This record gives sequence, C-alpha cells and structure tokens, in this order.
Amino acid sequence: MKNKLKMSVKLAAVLTGVSMVFGNLTALAADNDVQNAALDYLNDVRAHMGIPLMELDPSLTSAAGNHANYLLVNQENGHTEAPNKQGFSGKLPWDRAAAAGLDTDKYGVFEDVSFTTDSPEVGVQSLLDAPLHRASLILPDMSLLGVGYNKHALVLNPAKKWFTYAGTGVYPYDGQRGVPIGFYGFEIPNPLEQFNLEKSGYFITYAGVAQEKSDVTASMIDSQGVSVEIYKLKQELGDTNAWHIIPKQELAYGQTYTVTVEQTTWSFTTVENPAKPSTTEQKGNPVKTDPPKKFTQNDVGIRVNGTYIDVSPKAKIIGESTFIPLRGVFEAMGAKVIWEGTRQQVTIVKGSKTIVLNIGNKQALVNGTGQALSNAPFISAEGSTYVPLRFATEALGAQVAWESDKWTAVINQMD
Repeated sequence: MKNKLKMSVKLAAVLTGVSMVFGNLTALAADNDVQNAALDYLNDVRAHMGIPLMELDPSLTSAAGNHANYLLVNQENGHTEAPNKQGFSGKLPWDRAAAAGLDTDKYGVFEDVSFTTDSPEVGVQSLLDAPLHRASLILPDMSLLGVGYNKHALVLNPAKKWFTYAGTGVYPYDGQRGVPIGFYGFEIPNPLEQFNLEKSGYFITYAGVAQEKSDVTASMIDSQGVSVEIYKLKQELGDTNAWHIIPKQELAYGQTYTVTVEQTTWSFTTVENPAKPSTTEQKGNPVKTDPPKKFTQNDVGIRVNGTYIDVSPKAKIIGESTFIPLRGVFEAMGAKVIWEGTRQQVTIVKGSKTIVLNIGNKQALVNGTGQALSNAPFISAEGSTYVPLRFATEALGAQVAWESDKWTAVINQMD
C-alpha cells in the first residue's frame, strides 16, 4: 500500500512541481541564514493560517541544495536530473531525498522550484502566488522542509508522513490583506489553459480534502454580497487533494471577499490600487519635488507619481536613451514583471496591457501587436537586465518627462 501511495505522490509532485516562476540568474550560495529565512517566511504564513509549523530537515535540505546547484551548473529549469550531467544527485525529487538519507517509505516528498530569486522570502512568496505550487506548502500535515537556494533557483522540498490528516489549510488565509487581484498564467503547466483564460482572479486554495471527494461546494461574494462567478479545479496531492477556487474575472482593488468551501467560511482583502493618484498630485502634470540626492548619467533619478523610488542597480543613460533595471519601477506602477531566462524574455503585465521584450531585439509585442524599439533591452556586464524606460512605461499608459537639470526621469500614471 505504501508503494502504491508513493507512486501517487510522485505523479502529484510532477504535476505540481513542474510549474516555475522566472527571475534573475546571478549565482549566490545557500547557507543556514538563507534556509532559515525561507522557513521563517513560510512558517509565518502557516501561523497566520492557524496550521502546524514546519521544521528544516537535514536530508531534505541536502537534497534541495543539490538540485539547486544542479540547475545552476547546467542552467536548467526542471525537476529531472540526468546521470551524465555535472552535479547529478538523483533522477527525481524522492530519489534525491532518499539518497540524502530520508525514509521515503515513511514520508511523501514534493518539490517546488522558483526562479524568482531576489531573496529566499521573495522566492517563497512567488511559489505561494503560483497555485499549483502553493497547495503542498499550505497542507497542515506537511511537517518537514528542505531548502536549496542560489541566484538561479529556490528549491523547496516539503514532506509529510503517510496517512496523517491534520485538517485543511486555506490561502489567502482568513483576514489576509494586500492580496493580489489576479492570476496571469505565470506557471508551467498553466492552470488557466483548460478554461481558455489568459487571466483570472487570484486563485483561492482549500487544501487537505479527502481523496474520495469528487467535488466540493464552493461560493464567493464581494463586500456588497454580490456573488462572484468561479471555476473549481481539483489537484491531487498524494493521499489528499487540494481544490482551487478560481474567480472568472480579476478581483476589484481594495475589496473584501468572503469564500465558503464545504463548511469553512473566511474572508480576505485585496491590495489597494497602486495606480491611484495621491491627493497632492496634479493629474497629467508631473509633480516637481526636491530630489533626495544629486543624480548623474550613471545614477538616474526615477520619480513615479511624485515620489522618488530607489532601484538597484541604478538606472542609466546610454546615448540619448534612459534604461531602467527590470524590477523596481514597474512594481511601483502596479505591474507584474516576469523574467524568462531560457528565452531571454521580459514580460510586463498591468491591467489589460501585456508587453513582451526580448534581450537584444528591437521588436516588442504590446498585447500581441509588434512595435519597433529605438533601443533593444540588454544585460549589463554585471548580469542585470535593462529595458528602455520611455517605451515600456508609455506602453503601460504613463506619461514620461525628463528633467535634464536633475538627471531625473518623471513617470506620471494617467489612471
């Protein structure tokens, strides 16, 4: 019976684990502080959920670290390792865990990989935002965790004992605030494809359902009591299942939603609209404020809706064009940024706009329509990705102005 169940977890791990989130590619070795940072971040979420905390397991951490290093050395992004490649430590996640000393007849092993690696905490959150990854991390009976991390990948190996049922876990959790409004398919496999959707509302997950249940009752209402149209998606997790509640449309900003699945009811509140103008801003006319310091050609100031923002690395001017680092500015504008290292591709999503840029290519796509660039995105000698400021921000519907006396680019969002 254990072997049959183990095979079920293997299948579940493949289905849940192959989804990935892409980030940057600068190497950084993992250490105890990094592992504890990832664990603490995840346990903080689990504490808010009211479910048992996890603990680091040396065998799982060794297995996760080995696989993170394998992915870095071979510049790969999968879960399967090839025996003829450098760093091989086992073909599949449970093979690597067993080789590192975990009793895989006693524990079911899962694997989640993120390529959003600005920090271990950011990597964990990216997995929580990817629903097919999230499910294994919010199971109440998931007790052990392995963490592997470098600037190419964050590898998490959660594990649970067979036939242990500690109840259900929900995410977003009850009372959670700042919840994103949507999901945009940035996961492989993309769970939206079967519904023929390019985007949806943010997924809600109810994990820890008995395998024999072929359906669950579910409903969702907004703060005015209006029903939200939903889809339901079942995900197998070895000896238990998770159900995802999928709003058919993006949720509203700053709205409290109440969800009921089976006999459990809870509420969460979405993030405030990041593009909402401040009360001191004159719409359509960038606010002039004193810069926090003197800027230069190689350290350009960026002011978004009247507020200076810090970006790292620094924005810079090359020729007559201003280039900004991939992250920082777009997040301040309320956009989501995805870096796909395999294809050297940047995707920027905000509302109904999707911009796709390719490194070294002067052709961009805006909602699928080709547009020419005067300058191509590039990767600096330090390994940072830069994109042209004016095109990217104006394509998102913002005004861009240049204050030459202050070496400052001014971005003013229209709505």
